[in-house]
Amino acid sequence: MRLIIILLLALGICFRFVNLDHKVYWFDETFTSLRSAGYTEAEIVQHFAQTSVVNAVDLQQYQQPDRSRGIRDTLYSLAIEDTQHPPLYYVLANVWMRSIGSSVSAMRLLSVLLSLLVFPCAYWLCWELFVARGAFPFHLPAWIMIGLLAISPFQVLYAQESRQYGLWSVTTLLATAALLRAVRLNRWADWGIYALTLTIGCYTFLFTGLVAIAHGSYILMLAKFRPTKTAMAYLIASLIGIAAFSPWMGSLAANLSYVQTVTSWTGNDLAKSELLRNWIRILGRLFFDQDSEGNDGNLWIDRPIKLGSFVLVIGAFYWLCRRTPKSVWLLMITLAGIPFLALALADLILGGLRSTYPRYFIPTLLAVQLAVAYLLSVNLVNASSRFQPYWRGIAAIVFGVGICSCILISQSQVWWIKIHNTENPAVVQVLQHTAHPLLISDAKTGDLLSLSHSLPPTIDLVIRPRCSTCHHAGSRGIDPSILQIPEGYEEVFLYHPRASKEWRRSLAQMQNYRAELISLNQDKVLWRIVRNLD
Repeated sequence: MRLIIILLLALGICFRFVNLDHKVYWFDETFTSLRSAGYTEAEIVQHFAQTSVVNAVDLQQYQQPDRSRGIRDTLYSLAIEDTQHPPLYYVLANVWMRSIGSSVSAMRLLSVLLSLLVFPCAYWLCWELFVARGAFPFHLPAWIMIGLLAISPFQVLYAQESRQYGLWSVTTLLATAALLRAVRLNRWADWGIYALTLTIGCYTFLFTGLVAIAHGSYILMLAKFRPTKTAMAYLIASLIGIAAFSPWMGSLAANLSYVQTVTSWTGNDLAKSELLRNWIRILGRLFFDQDSEGNDGNLWIDRPIKLGSFVLVIGAFYWLCRRTPKSVWLLMITLAGIPFLALALADLILGGLRSTYPRYFIPTLLAVQLAVAYLLSVNLVNASSRFQPYWRGIAAIVFGVGICSCILISQSQVWWIKIHNTENPAVVQVLQHTAHPLLISDAKTGDLLSLSHSLPPTIDLVIRPRCSTCHHAGSRGIDPSILQIPEGYEEVFLYHPRASKEWRRSLAQMQNYRAELISLNQDKVLWRIVRNLD
């Protein structure tokens, strides 16, 4: 079994490194480069409001480090425009892009390397959870967990994403393992390590607060809500972690109303049935993923595997609760349940779609993988059971569909994780098949930056970027200044993803020009501008 896991680990590492620059560098990833380089979005909007014809190289300067900008500029950019994103990953990226490079491959390579830390952290957590607490006599759950993490399509996708979510997986596992060690040994040094890991997690992603609540609930329920020494030690360690994070909390509090405006998209309402469907889809994607475009892919394959995954997970938690000590199953229940319930109940009660984004469920999904690792371990070593051959088959299916998913992912230019900008390759193809084209756009900054990573420098642009995170509100209609089209171009194209009704209405009311939609994979993002002849 250990040899099989080592092979799976080698495969998983290869999948993480292969074709790093193949997929679209999408909206969110461009903001990673923007913040890490020390620029603000407002600078881009102000600069291009005054320019005429530019090209992709002019946009790319905001994706690359400048000698005059350092870590302080990265912190400033985040603090005034993106306070909901703590700075640790961006500071690391700032150092990385100055030392290694700022290309798409280089930026994603940082995430890949950080994501590899999940394997030792998972091994430590499994030892603390299962072996040290007597739930399993040796290290097999740790090895199974490493195998599951290695070829999980969900983990591979986020490992290759130039965002902080791969690092958040690491800090979640690390903080949970540190908590279990501190509870077991109850020494101040170990509680200090836990406080440090909790602080690192908070500076990685704000939803580490939900992980901390899960940890606190675990400690309180173990102590039966009494002020035991362990409970008091946990309280002190948590307060130290909160105090260490307080500088960024102060910045967040000062900009709270603006943060609510920037993240208001999470409040868009969604039908309750669609929420449930998305939760099941997220769970299934942990093991199997053929969904490149955000739908369910081939239903004949997808639905049985997703249903099987759901049954496997329910069985894993049932087995865990029946066969392990309270100190084991309670941690898994709180770590899986509290982050999920916090987001799901918010959507059900207040409305919204927070719980439809898989990245917010990373702690929950890690707990799910831990439970499945334990279930497989127990049944694979039970040689006296007549069901052991079936469990070997189940394990083979779990690992097999994961490998197949990773192969599909490695060869694709787009995948559901790239929520926006999947049309970029098609846009570029249209432009490259036109002699001397001009692309005009008043799209959002992130869309233009994303497109700039695909555009050749020979294509001219006239752009008026719109803000996503800065304080320049901008009109919801079309910016008329972009229609001051220079002479001498064979064809003029208008690029604007996710067009609002107001924008389309203003486009239809243009007097001197008309816009002809160019169909690109059912996405309304590109129009051909034709001058009206009187």
